[in-house]
Amino acid sequence: MVHLDRMFLRVLVTAVWVVGSRVFPFRRTDRQVSAWSPWSDPIGFVQVPRERTILLKPTNADTHIPPELENIKITGRRASIQSTAKPNATDFMVKNKLKGGLDLLIILDGSGSIGATNFQDTKNQLARLLGMLCPTPDPFKGYQQAALIEFSSTVREIFDFNDKTNTLAVQQGVKGTPYSGGDRCTATAFNYARNTMFTAAKGMRSRPDVKQVVLILTGGQSNCGGDAVHAAKLLDKTANVYGLLIGRHSTAGMHELSNYVSSPKNQHLFTLENARELSQLVDLLEQQLKSVPCAPFDL
Repeated sequence: MVHLDRMFLRVLVTAVWVVGSRVFPFRRTDRQVSAWSPWSDPIGFVQVPRERTILLKPTNADTHIPPELENIKITGRRASIQSTAKPNATDFMVKNKLKGGLDLLIILDGSGSIGATNFQDTKNQLARLLGMLCPTPDPFKGYQQAALIEFSSTVREIFDFNDKTNTLAVQQGVKGTPYSGGDRCTATAFNYARNTMFTAAKGMRSRPDVKQVVLILTGGQSNCGGDAVHAAKLLDKTANVYGLLIGRHSTAGMHELSNYVSSPKNQHLFTLENARELSQLVDLLEQQLKSVPCAPFDL
């Protein structure tokens, strides 16, 4: 009798579990995540990140809140130019094995706080940087595509993905960008990028072998145009966002600018204190890329 009672109880519990798992929302969460990784070397604005990964996804992802997979804390240790150059070389410059290449949109800050001299220096170094992309010696001839918008109080489209068909033309377009001055409406720029630039009319290639990428170069927090972080999150659904961020910032500014870029932050966030360091960074990249081969391409 005791044996039968135990069998009945086991069957009852099993039935309740099956019914509950199919009908009731209070079912067992079967997501598993790894332990946090050790804190990494400093990135960006005196920050150190750590990560964890999902080991087992839930059976119905819509009923569960995704766990936090990246954690960043502010420290007193600033990332050196050398430590900034290494991930820039490996994660931005050559990390691309897609057969179709990149649609690279450059978002360039032309606000008043930048200054005409720094703006000119930034353009010159940016042009050099673009010439180092893979595949060499002419990354924008039949493979990569580039477009450029400059922003301040408004957004100015300099060229779209249809306009420049080789690297020299792209570099000349960058160097010829006029300086606007004015406020820094970063959200307006992000929204323009998402709604206008990443479209077929502007030459974006909607193919699975092509990756859409944004590189924003800016000198500070947005001061007009809406919620820049929210606009960046929307843009992140369309393109992978990298940031080359220049200047000294408050804690609030560091938090805002860090949230412009895609995750993981240590592969997308590159920071410098001034325009002079940008020249040093490009010099270092030029040296490092000599020992970092381009990914294999199918041209």
